[in-house]
Amino acid sequence: MIIKSKAGNGNKIHIYIDNEYVLTVYDDYWYHNGFKDGETITEEELASLKEEAGFRLAYEKGLDYLARRSYSRKELYQKLKLKYGESASERAIEKLLYFSYLNDEEYARIYSKHLYETKKYDIKRISMELKLKGIDREIIENVTKTLDNEPITRIIEMLSTKFSNGFKDEKTKNRFIAKLQRMGYKFSDIKAAFSEYEIELESNYCDY
Repeated sequence: MIIKSKAGNGNKIHIYIDNEYVLTVYDDYWYHNGFKDGETITEEELASLKEEAGFRLAYEKGLDYLARRSYSRKELYQKLKLKYGESASERAIEKLLYFSYLNDEEYARIYSKHLYETKKYDIKRISMELKLKGIDREIIENVTKTLDNEPITRIIEMLSTKFSNGFKDEKTKNRFIAKLQRMGYKFSDIKAAFSEYEIELESNYCDY
């Protein structure tokens, strides 16, 4: 098999085997891998080239994703795996972890703060969301401990913001209660907040 290269966009190099396109690599890797245009390459050498090229592409793409926003280890791995496969993605993740570009604890702090302050989620829902992102239980516990857990006060603030004049009907009130429960708030806290706000609730609710 004869290997040849062709310049692509930016710092990309397209690799051809017997005049058929096979893969794309970064120019620095191509110029240092030891192959030259027109040389013969074995199946084993090609497999090694593909694996290393896949790893480098996955790593560079991981850096690109992280430059735009933070990711958990699990979340980024799943995203990379769709395009670069398991082996290349696992190696890329390990390198990103080694250089501290990827940090689950830092991600958990940022994401939990967003859910707490912007989404107004309670600790229960925040913990669930972090678990879905693949965050370890110990990290979740440590991060959520730093949040001011005052659910009753937070519910009252939402009531005063959205329903300062009360609810127009029972349907609207029930929808808001259901939303609060989806946000992770216990019904006992909802009931206490409504009581302080002088809104009566029926007794046929329960915590999810």
